Amino acid sequence: MVQMESIARLGLDDMLTRREQLVILEIGDDSIASASSFVDYLCESYAISKSSIWYILKRLKEKEILDFASRNEPGKSLTLTKGGAEKLRLVEKNRSEILNYFGSESTARIGATYRRRELWGGI
Repeated sequence: MVQMESIARLGLDDMLTRREQLVILEIGDDSIASASSFVDYLCESYAISKSSIWYILKRLKEKEILDFASRNEPGKSLTLTKGGAEKLRLVEKNRSEILNYFGSESTARIGATYRRRELWGGI
């Protein structure tokens, strides 16, 4: 029930789960070279299974919130779409709440830029 209240406060037309909100926050305005390395990063940082993260990425792609390479589009970066960037602005208002929910506020952002550069080959 708490999750629904959090989602409702965002005022989003289509509801986003906390995990979807987390993915949007973590992608941010970055252009990530590899969706696979991003999945590894989230799995390591938040202890979410890789299969769950892939499911979330595919679902957000279907909602046209983000875009990334499919098997026949190698080399395409993982990025938020224009609509995804709008969702990011809404989700950012609840950044602390979302990161606290995952128990990672203190670890997820400290040095995240450096970890991203290592994982994604320098953004």
